[in-house]
Amino acid sequence: MSRPSVLIVGAGALGLVAAYTLQEYGKCDVCLVVKFGADLVRKDGYTFKSAQFGSFEHWKPKYILESVAETTHQYDYIIVSVKNLPDGPEPVNDIVRPVVKRCPQSALILFENGIDIEKPLIREFPGHAIFSGVSLINCTNIDRVVNQKNKDSIQLGIFENPTLKDNAVAQKQLAEFIKLYHIDGMNTVTLDENVRFSRWKKLVYNASINTTTALAQLDVTRATICGFKEGLCRPIIDEIYAIAKADGYIIPPEIEDHMLNLSNGLFYKPSMCVDAELGRMMEIETIVGNPLREAKKYGVPAPRLETVYHLLKMLQYRIMEKEGLITTDEENGVAHKNF
Repeated sequence: MSRPSVLIVGAGALGLVAAYTLQEYGKCDVCLVVKFGADLVRKDGYTFKSAQFGSFEHWKPKYILESVAETTHQYDYIIVSVKNLPDGPEPVNDIVRPVVKRCPQSALILFENGIDIEKPLIREFPGHAIFSGVSLINCTNIDRVVNQKNKDSIQLGIFENPTLKDNAVAQKQLAEFIKLYHIDGMNTVTLDENVRFSRWKKLVYNASINTTTALAQLDVTRATICGFKEGLCRPIIDEIYAIAKADGYIIPPEIEDHMLNLSNGLFYKPSMCVDAELGRMMEIETIVGNPLREAKKYGVPAPRLETVYHLLKMLQYRIMEKEGLITTDEENGVAHKNF
């Protein structure tokens, strides 16, 4: 019997935990797309400092490519763990288009933050099976060192998709992937029966802690010492609860404290904070912009979330200008995209 074939697009922390899990425990043939530093990965691999797997050096996926365009294989699963940046030069649907078009029977799995991230993909790839992966894991990848502070806990489900041709086939693909990803005693993998609800719950963390630590460029523990949970996070979380309720989802009250305490004592920097520090684009639109668009649709006031959004957009502007992605026309006071 042939081994399952998995393409992982994005060599961030989540993508690397997935790659290691599926290659070493799921017995899959894993191909990892590494956009930057692929030669270094081929030479030295990755170092893991993991609460789940232990500490070791020089780990490499079986196959390493520098772009999706280089792929030639037929994949059973395509995991998208690259940052979702609709405001950047490479939206997700542009990145994955070559392989999704070539592999119509594959399942596309989004290991990404935010809400409504599936909609552009459903529009472009109607009928394709698109799964959601919502992970709670304190993990970073900086300079090919994967620092994982918690064991992986992930919910996997099927996005609501009116174009899906065969739900039974998609359900079977999902069940098989859950078996591949689960490691007895080492991670928690659950079937997600309500993907949108799970993503609203994850936003309790991402829209409050991820965003505010990025603005301050401060880890969660130091930010907690400064009182950010009560002064900033809880008011933002109240707005997320209200928007989710208008969308038809009642987030349990205990989720608030669970998310606020998830990183206690770990001196952990969430993904958006790391991106801000390293001068990389942040996932503003999927984490903050899309919830705000839902708030506007339902007439729910969200002044704190809107303030955070505009502050992050200002920071994003500075990052994009420094990277040459935009140019400021100082004479006319406007910006021009260079992509």
